[in-house]
Amino acid sequence: MLDDAEQRLRGGRCKQLWEDFPGNNMICCRGLCLTGPDPMIFIFNLILTFGILSAFYILIAIRLHPVVFVIGFILHGLSLYFLLRCAFTDPGIMKRGSTPQNTENPPTHIVNGQVQQLVYCNTCHIFRPPKCKHCRTCNNCVEEFDHHCPWVMNCVGKRNYRYFVGFVATISILCVYVCACCLGLLIKTGVSGGSLPTHVVLLAIVIILVTGCLGCTLSGFAGFHCRLIAQGMTTNEYLKGRQAESKDNSCIKNCCNVYCTGLPKANIDLRGPADIEMKDGANKEDEEDEISEKPVDDASVLNSKKRKTGSDVELGN
Repeated sequence: MLDDAEQRLRGGRCKQLWEDFPGNNMICCRGLCLTGPDPMIFIFNLILTFGILSAFYILIAIRLHPVVFVIGFILHGLSLYFLLRCAFTDPGIMKRGSTPQNTENPPTHIVNGQVQQLVYCNTCHIFRPPKCKHCRTCNNCVEEFDHHCPWVMNCVGKRNYRYFVGFVATISILCVYVCACCLGLLIKTGVSGGSLPTHVVLLAIVIILVTGCLGCTLSGFAGFHCRLIAQGMTTNEYLKGRQAESKDNSCIKNCCNVYCTGLPKANIDLRGPADIEMKDGANKEDEEDEISEKPVDDASVLNSKKRKTGSDVELGN
């Protein structure tokens, strides 16, 4: 029976990484996208958002100017786009090592002129680069780990942090906008001496309370992350009281590193061979050396020569 590596080398089919993924993440669409293992809060997030906005469009916005619909749909579409991109983008999962490594002499890196040792992960069998952390929920090391957010059903890391901040910013603006429209409708009706159905007034008050609280909270949260981006820090570093990796970068350069660069290449290929994609480069080189240095069986060589000689004699007869 051939193992997966031998099948791959001989042209046979081996499992793709999405079929044998070692973490707790959910793999969607046969490896085209990846997300976290906790979908319930994410589904509640979608239901709450669509429920409030549907009531707003049907009973509140219809009594205002048509432009209210246009602005609302644009903000809602942007927030939904950022949410889905953040939820289903690989946050920067690191490749795993196949075997434990020697931790007596760990690699080092320089942070603000000081030499620091890299931390070893006993689960992934790798020395984690700076800002990398092992997420207990997803059970993977994530590059430039910020935090695990159940509201977006995924870790927030190097590859989806821009989408997370975009979602928080747009949903906070949307909440403030909806709250202002409901408040404006009540004020307009009161000033003009008109009247509204009781259920519309009650709904407007509820939406004002909900979106007002969410808008204030999310606006502060968006401002907090904008400050972290300007300082070149992650939430994990801030909570642990660590300094930014480099104090030399300016505010503009830190912002450009997040928003004005291309999406970093993923460390793993979910549609690649499972026996390679979750192993680091050192382990792959070791395997290649083992294959290239594999000893040749002398007996098999002699037998092949005998068979060749015998066939030549038969042809000569």
